[in-house]
Amino acid sequence: MTQRPQKLFDWFCLMVINFMWATQAPVIKLIGNRLGPVAIAFVPMILSTLLFLPALFYEGKRLGRPIQWRWSDARHFAIAGLFGFFFLQLTYTLGAQRTLAANAAVITLSIPVMVALAASTMLGEKLNLVRVLGFILALGGVLMTSVPDIRGASFGSGQYLVGNLLFLGACAGSAFYNTYCKLLIDKKYTELEILVYTSVVASACSVPLFIWVEPLRVADIRSLDSAALWGILELALIVYGGSMLMFFAILKRLDVTQATLSNYVLPFFIGLLAVIVLKETITPLVIFGGVIAFLSTLLVTAYEAEILSWLARRRGAA
Repeated sequence: MTQRPQKLFDWFCLMVINFMWATQAPVIKLIGNRLGPVAIAFVPMILSTLLFLPALFYEGKRLGRPIQWRWSDARHFAIAGLFGFFFLQLTYTLGAQRTLAANAAVITLSIPVMVALAASTMLGEKLNLVRVLGFILALGGVLMTSVPDIRGASFGSGQYLVGNLLFLGACAGSAFYNTYCKLLIDKKYTELEILVYTSVVASACSVPLFIWVEPLRVADIRSLDSAALWGILELALIVYGGSMLMFFAILKRLDVTQATLSNYVLPFFIGLLAVIVLKETITPLVIFGGVIAFLSTLLVTAYEAEILSWLARRRGAA
């Protein structure tokens, strides 16, 4: 595949990945209060780990590669799993309980910015004019799609301070996890290794929560109806599994800053799914904002090199 079609394909894949991530919101709403927040956050992740473990063993056998669990390898997965995956899930769950959904939606807009800062520090990635312009356009588009959340947000009230800080911590955990996984990809670990090993660490860390914070009983699982069970399976296979494998594959070709900018289309996809699944309405402003977010991510993903080259030629001619 030549360079331009490859970049367009990468952009399309990022849109698919974000659509897969967006399914988390309506699925959790469909599960409702059948399970506690800790179970909703970690049961699908544990199930995902168990489902993808056989694929990892098959991959290792096919590649003739032993399990990468020597200390030199394990410490990388332990760092990403504990300070990234587990931390973001825990703070997301606790933060969502203690703040408004509108506050959380607005705070989530900080993730691409945090990724850019983390990638600059940990990976030496640099912001250029195209990426800055892309950030500005994408942020403008996502603000249009998030008007109800902005109107409903309340950051002046002290009762939501702890929840807001916890949710900000979840955004920082997400930024750290994405950036550190790019580091692991650069170290030539496979997508399955990164997914399964970091999930094993996060799953192991979640066990004490099921013992002391929110005890999980077999009866709770057995009482779930088919909709809830299908929802948990969707989260395990699609949100925690397939989407992450696709994202790690994209990181082989793109900077993490470029890839994470696509997160700004998430509010549009969440709104679209709310219309399809939950029968909510969507406004022309949300559609227009979504188009701007789409175009800004396309600009940075597929046309960055050409624009920078054109600007360099203009400077040279001047």
